[in-house]
Amino acid sequence: MKNNKRRLFSKALFKQSCKANGLMWLIITVAVCFMLSCVMLISGTSNISSVKDGVQDTIIQELITSEIKKTSINVEDKALNGEKEFDSKFTSKFNELNTKENAIRFKAYKEAKTQEAYLECANLVKDLVTEKITNAVEEKVLSEENEIKSEIANAVTSDMSKEEAAYEIGILMAQGKTQNEAIEEVKAKYIALETEKIKNEHIANAKASIIASKQEEYTLEAQEELVNELNEIQSETEADVTNKFKEMYVIPSYTYASNSIKSYYDENTNEYKVTMLTINPNHLLDSEYSKNNEEIPDEYINDFSFYMLSDVENYEYNDCQGYSLLEFITNDRSEFLENRAAKACAMVVGAKLTSADYKKEILNILKDYKVTEEKYDAMGFDYKNTYKIAYESILEFQNKLNYEYSLIDENIKANEDLYKAKKSEIHDKLFIDVAGSLLDKLPENVSDGIHELGTMDLYGLIVGSIFFKMAGLLLPIIYLIMCSNSLIAGQVDTGSMAYVLSTSTRRKEVTFTQAIYLAGSLLLMFICTTITSCICFAIADVTTDLTYLKLILINLGAFVTLFAISGINYLTSCIFDRSKKAMALGGGISMFFLVATMLGLFGSPVIPSVVRISALNNFNYVSLISLFDVVSILDGGNAWIYKLIILVIVGLAGYIIGSIRFEKKDLPL
Repeated sequence: MKNNKRRLFSKALFKQSCKANGLMWLIITVAVCFMLSCVMLISGTSNISSVKDGVQDTIIQELITSEIKKTSINVEDKALNGEKEFDSKFTSKFNELNTKENAIRFKAYKEAKTQEAYLECANLVKDLVTEKITNAVEEKVLSEENEIKSEIANAVTSDMSKEEAAYEIGILMAQGKTQNEAIEEVKAKYIALETEKIKNEHIANAKASIIASKQEEYTLEAQEELVNELNEIQSETEADVTNKFKEMYVIPSYTYASNSIKSYYDENTNEYKVTMLTINPNHLLDSEYSKNNEEIPDEYINDFSFYMLSDVENYEYNDCQGYSLLEFITNDRSEFLENRAAKACAMVVGAKLTSADYKKEILNILKDYKVTEEKYDAMGFDYKNTYKIAYESILEFQNKLNYEYSLIDENIKANEDLYKAKKSEIHDKLFIDVAGSLLDKLPENVSDGIHELGTMDLYGLIVGSIFFKMAGLLLPIIYLIMCSNSLIAGQVDTGSMAYVLSTSTRRKEVTFTQAIYLAGSLLLMFICTTITSCICFAIADVTTDLTYLKLILINLGAFVTLFAISGINYLTSCIFDRSKKAMALGGGISMFFLVATMLGLFGSPVIPSVVRISALNNFNYVSLISLFDVVSILDGGNAWIYKLIILVIVGLAGYIIGSIRFEKKDLPL
């Protein structure tokens, strides 16, 4: 008897409970495991993942594209402002240097260089024309050789017939020469004299004739033959004049404007770097374009020269400062600035957003979407596509912005403050219109809902929140309602309890054994569901936050939840002597918890806000099952721990209080 008083567990009673409720337990367990298998395998192999992935990929594409557009437009805004600041400062410094004295100095230098070049070119042409004429005269005289010889012969014959010749012959004969020798010597003298005289006459006539008929032709030929030399002289002269112009006006203005950008934007900021890359002064940043395989742009101020020169000449001629450059920058340079900034900024954004560091950053941002590096690379956001998106979005934004600005009412334009506010309003509206993602353009609640759907783990939601927290609890709750009633109240109601207690079995032994059976059967049931769920999870091919550990914890949470509910049903079974009352109260409370949880699901944060009915979330506050925090388990948090502890306490309290109540109450025998 002493041992009986200390004994709490009755094998015989436990076997009886197993025999009485075993078939029901088996049917319920098989049914729950079958439903669990269907849910996990069907949801794991159906198109639910592809639908979710499609929504997710769309959102990711939209978000990344929107980020590219927003970044590009913001960067271009800064670069465009920097360009305008540069142009303004350049013009200001140029006008400061554009004095009458400088205009006169430059004109004098230009004229001197021009005259020097003209004389050098004229001398080259003149020398070549002279050479051509000389050669032509020589050819003409050579062609007249026979005529010249005939004229010489006639002239010599005439000379020899003169008395002067006879006199000269006589003198030579007196000197001791023979008559023939004297004649030949005088004849040779006359031949030499006549040859020189006649040749000179022919040369003079030929030269005069050629100059008269060929001068212009030879000049044109000389200019054609000397075109390279003349162009080189002209180019050198223009280069000298250009260098002088740069020295006096361009370089000081360029330097001043470049330094001004450092003040406008701190030189350590990205805005300064992008602006300088856009302007690319003196091609200092050509390497940035080359490394991205982009075409190196022309010198930023190439178009300035014509207008600057016009201003200098107008000052000198009109004795007043011209404003050609200012008018050009104010009225005719907008398109150039926008295109220049668009290309440079698109290159910067493309290079930055495809860098290794940015890829790590964007993958960290997209971790909620389970985006891997391979998946991100497959989306095609390489440099080429990123550059295209950035460039086209900038141009689209600027074109729309310029058009909207042109539509502003003249009365608003007349008021500086109103005009500025209106432009700001248009800018912000178009910024969202052009660069905003699909989520930005939708109503906030719809946008949030789509975003939540994209980040939601649908598989985890179905398995954890829908099955284990609701559908998977239905049959086990029915089991524990019926089982807890049959273990105590049912036996009291039918009178079999009186038979049990008439033996050596004590009330404490009854309550403890029946409690062990009820809790143990639930534990065994969820050991089966745990094994089933792990096997199905291994078979299912789905992307999810769910892991084997989390799956085991969800099964543990479901068991603890049912343990708490079983404690309540055990308590009502111990309190009431009639099974209908015990089932009515205990079962009613249990089903209320389940129904409240079902209704509360549609108001809980696990449901996308676009279909969420927030008011239904109040049902979660009146359901014990809400302490089963599946979301916390899936998210890897710790909140589920203390909630399960509360459920354990509720269950233990139900069993303990029920046992005490049963031991002390009077039984109808």
